[in-house]
Amino acid sequence: MTVMLGAATAIVALMMLFAWLPEIREPGLLLRRWSRGSDGHCSAGICQAVDDVISGFVTEHNLPEVDTSRLREMKSRPAMMPVTLLLHPQLVKRENGRFVRGRKLTAVMVATGISALILPPLAGMALHDVSLSLLPLLNMVVFFTGVQLVRQTYSDLSLINVLVTGKPD
Repeated sequence: MTVMLGAATAIVALMMLFAWLPEIREPGLLLRRWSRGSDGHCSAGICQAVDDVISGFVTEHNLPEVDTSRLREMKSRPAMMPVTLLLHPQLVKRENGRFVRGRKLTAVMVATGISALILPPLAGMALHDVSLSLLPLLNMVVFFTGVQLVRQTYSDLSLINVLVTGKPD
């Protein structure tokens, strides 16, 4: 039982690490810092990074030029930029002109649920064997990062749907 729960913890943790890679890399950190503390004016390097991330999102979803220009206009309001979706374009898919939850976002939600389910038995096992204490901690990190990613994605999903369609959800 311990081996199965330990393996499940490792698999879920690796999956969440791969889901968070765009956030951890330099463009993700740069984009987060720019969106939180800027007034829309930025250096050439930051503007290039923002343009690259927007281009990646546009390419992933084959957006028409009208929608692309709306996204590019958001650079003047960095605090409202859908940074999570721009960094993780694979989490959503486009259906009937709107963005909806994609398979990878569902996988993140399932991984978050699995980490919540296997945390109590692992915590109980860790009380009896101190060497297992890393596994519940790893599950807690996976759970909280998964919840944060899902929360930010849904927030950005509403914003980008309003931006693209012009109508609230």
